[in-house]
Amino acid sequence: MTNYTSAFASHITAMLELRDSLGLYTGPLPFVMQNFDRFCLAKYPDTTALTRELATEWCDEGKSAGGSGYKMHAIRSFGKCLQSVGADAFVMPSAWIGKPARRLPHMFTDDELERFFNACDRIGPSKLSPYREHIIPVVFRLMLGCGLRPQEARRLRRADVDLDTMVLTVVQGKRRKDRLVPVGDDMTELLARFDRLADVRQPDREWFFEQTSGRPYPPRWLTAQYHRVRAIADGVAPGSTPYTLRHNYATRTLARWVDEGRDLGVWLPYLSAYMGHATYTATAYYVHLLPQRIAATGLTSADGVIPEPPL
Repeated sequence: MTNYTSAFASHITAMLELRDSLGLYTGPLPFVMQNFDRFCLAKYPDTTALTRELATEWCDEGKSAGGSGYKMHAIRSFGKCLQSVGADAFVMPSAWIGKPARRLPHMFTDDELERFFNACDRIGPSKLSPYREHIIPVVFRLMLGCGLRPQEARRLRRADVDLDTMVLTVVQGKRRKDRLVPVGDDMTELLARFDRLADVRQPDREWFFEQTSGRPYPPRWLTAQYHRVRAIADGVAPGSTPYTLRHNYATRTLARWVDEGRDLGVWLPYLSAYMGHATYTATAYYVHLLPQRIAATGLTSADGVIPEPPL
């Protein structure tokens, strides 16, 4: 868990805990707020009010188009959180915040994936996260192997994992839609082995990956563990997030289909359904990430088959 030490530390922690309790996506927010915390500690150690000057100075520090946008969204959320508890705080106007440029997801090489999962297998136990050394190798392989969103993997209930039929039930995924996700033999065995281990400690658990408190792990825990694994693997996949594993499931599936000579126009709807995309366009976006393989199929010249990436 990220530690904060500035005069705003308790408020930052309270905001993140509130978002976790509501099941809201936090993404890089804990690390962005850690940057804010360090900035305040260094330049405004005695300041307890979020002023316009403090907020804008932090956002302008080391300014870049993408980084500044993340900071502005974070400080706006923080200001609103402070105001909600009666504090006098500056809330950055939404009109000041431009839409950040879309970054292409990191494409893992085979070597990077090997290093990443070797690091998963080497992660040690933690008093604060019992069974972490068993959870991490499974949950990240599940996300890559089945293309699950981070919140879908975190919030799998034990009843949602049918090891007999080898099917996961993703309940209320994105846009509150349920879907069935078949899994392969190797993944089923991995899940079964973890289930047996977890059953020793928590035989009556509700969640497949469950904290000792009886709740699923929060988003920032999973993000922190992902970056801890990356650090063990000597910083592999810089700029990536847990969601990158889902992106790589999609691109690797498409690449395999192209190599097998499958017609992507026929098979993309199957991938769309498997990944729980609301639109065909959302799945077809991944085609743009494989220019060399896709060019060989001639699909890039088919008007309307491969739409432009949604902004």
